[in-house]
Amino acid sequence: MNINSEELEIMTQFVHGLCINDGREFSNWGLSRSTHPAVYVEPISYADVQAIVRNTAQFPTPVRPIGSMLSVTETVSNDGGTLLCTRKLDAILGLEVDGCGRQVVRVQAGCRLKKLNVWLQQQGWEIPFQAEIGEATVGSVTVGDTKESSLDGPGYFSSHVVAVLYINEYGNLRILSDQQDGAAFYEFKCSFGLSGIVVECLIEVRPASLCRANVALYAYQSPQALAEGILQLREQCDALLAVVILHQLFCFAEQRYQAGAGNMTPDSSQPHCEQYRLAKRLAIQHGFDGGDLPRPQGIVFSRSDFVNEYWRPVETENRLDFQYYEHDIGMLERVISESYRFTKSFEHDTGFVPTGWATYFVHRPEKERKPFGIYSGGSGISCSFDPLYSNPNDPLWQRFAKEYNRVAIDQLRGNPSPIQTQWLQPGDICIPRKLARERFTTPYYEQFLM
Repeated sequence: MNINSEELEIMTQFVHGLCINDGREFSNWGLSRSTHPAVYVEPISYADVQAIVRNTAQFPTPVRPIGSMLSVTETVSNDGGTLLCTRKLDAILGLEVDGCGRQVVRVQAGCRLKKLNVWLQQQGWEIPFQAEIGEATVGSVTVGDTKESSLDGPGYFSSHVVAVLYINEYGNLRILSDQQDGAAFYEFKCSFGLSGIVVECLIEVRPASLCRANVALYAYQSPQALAEGILQLREQCDALLAVVILHQLFCFAEQRYQAGAGNMTPDSSQPHCEQYRLAKRLAIQHGFDGGDLPRPQGIVFSRSDFVNEYWRPVETENRLDFQYYEHDIGMLERVISESYRFTKSFEHDTGFVPTGWATYFVHRPEKERKPFGIYSGGSGISCSFDPLYSNPNDPLWQRFAKEYNRVAIDQLRGNPSPIQTQWLQPGDICIPRKLARERFTTPYYEQFLM
């Protein structure tokens, strides 16, 4: 038997992390999407990732990087391919000052946002992005879509990432940064993992600060009044998170204000902060399936404390499911009015309505810093208006989401996300083909390449 040098190299590239190739099924957090990869692998080193990418015989194409599998869409689907989970590459490597004099934290891609936030809190630092779901991993949100009504920040995580270390399609370790690579770096952060597998990030941080919040429930007489009320609430504070009960024209509003320096929730705000945090976490876990949330006034807290973790639900348990659409803030009244009209018509025909609609406000950067996907429209303010429900497998919810896509995307020209908007059709989003490498491109993403 003759073995050439290339075959010998592949054979000697052992993977030390966990490999499972027995055909078992893997599901997303919400148990609404599943896949049967040929191989599931959890690398424990960068060399493992390199060996996996290079060995096409043992690790079939496509290789799909995943984190906590939180996405609600088919982005996790990779039947017959390789699922590469980064969760064991989760070290926080430390604080440092980069070449531009910025304070940054170096962290591996599989680190969960809750873990990173707690670690930074202990050092007196923070990321301006206050994640709602702490189970998300750094690598996934570096090249994926996020949203948050942040204080003193744009409102999406990748805006704070200033450099990435990744494995390219040839298994080589490469670095991109905002200072050295410009356009190529910003494009990479729009790639959803199609350009390479992120293994390490540099993220800009700042001294930790506190947030003050007022929480209240408001009722309105019309969709137009609801939209105007949300905009007024936003103008009164530094950041606003709203959950709208659209069919009843109610708005649950969390108005946020800057509250000065600090990294720990003051004792004076307890037990009200903890009661509100736990109730809010439970409401999100169960998809806002009922129950009355506390409405504290003037609570002051460390934003790190409100980055929550969520348990993996069972099939019979109510759990969060949602859709996502980005709109310019100038469209909010039309978005709410037409969404209300559609929802009331759907309710009349079927008796079904979503449990709520989440509204976030995100500051868009200049076009060159976000060249593709959501928030790529140039400087301005975006808002989301996202239906939520408590059972992803309910046929009426699925029908609602599919039909509402045509309203939000076709009529309202909203921008959807391949990882946060379900039931998309080819043409609903366009990912530049230059961002995709064959080794990493699954059939789900192939349909959106242009």
